[in-house]
Amino acid sequence: MRVEAERLDELLDRVGELVIAQARLSQLAGLHADAGLQTIAEEIERLSAQLRDTTMSIRMVPIGALFSRFRRLVHDLSGDLGKPVTFVTEGEDTELDKTVIERLADPLVHLIRNAIDHGIEDPARRGASGKSATGRITLSAEHVGAQVHVSVRDDGAGLDVARIRAKAEERGLVAPGTPLTDQQVYQFLFAPGFSTAQAISSLSGRGVGMDVVKRTIEALRGSIDITTEPGAGTALVLRLPLTLAIIEGLLIRVGDGRYVLPLAAVEECVELPEGGGAATAAGTSSTSAATSCRSCGCAPCSRRPASPTATRR
Repeated sequence: MRVEAERLDELLDRVGELVIAQARLSQLAGLHADAGLQTIAEEIERLSAQLRDTTMSIRMVPIGALFSRFRRLVHDLSGDLGKPVTFVTEGEDTELDKTVIERLADPLVHLIRNAIDHGIEDPARRGASGKSATGRITLSAEHVGAQVHVSVRDDGAGLDVARIRAKAEERGLVAPGTPLTDQQVYQFLFAPGFSTAQAISSLSGRGVGMDVVKRTIEALRGSIDITTEPGAGTALVLRLPLTLAIIEGLLIRVGDGRYVLPLAAVEECVELPEGGGAATAAGTSSTSAATSCRSCGCAPCSRRPASPTATRR
């Protein structure tokens, strides 16, 4: 049976409204010492969570259908550039929200093209460094907690930190002599118009692509990690949420106002004792009597409203 995507979106919207109503009921039940009301609220919370998870799973599709599109791309680029490349995919059964997969296609095209054009050396250079003449591009996906990590790895020469920095200084992105870590230098690759290519071609040199990748991934509430090893290759890991349909939040109260913080933006929650135990006699912060949750994913953090003394760090 085929179901239109618009109907699934409408169903998910209704479930989202139901979850919000359930959260309000749970909040009201917590303010009253009525055991019967609290029992009903807990039962509705459990059923709402199950309905939400079931509805979300309907939109999940294997990422393998997306991965299969790039075999032709790798084959054509390999022939155009004269670089033999083996394309390997892993984790094709990993499921991701249909909307995320649709918006992930263009960023992966840019990353794979860069990996072959900039990362993989030509056969002569690979042979001189003791490598196989055939390069290797690995596209993989895996579930890590509440995220999906999609990575593009090559076994090429790796990133040249000095060359990237020199180009950044030439373009005025950083002042000469400014102390930067390697990770900070890598971020210049995502600057609009930035390219380390020696000459402009149909594939590189124009400085477009990586800035588009970064904007798209950030729009998906994701992030990009870069790791590289000189002579061994580079890996770019896209950290993506499982779905864009629901954003888990932490409800807090500041004075008379109530606010919701995206749970992904909360690093740590500290619950202080009643009466204000935020400072000791010496005037320093006291957390000895506080309950701390670094993951912010446990029941105290994600299911109940935060107290006025709960803080975001």
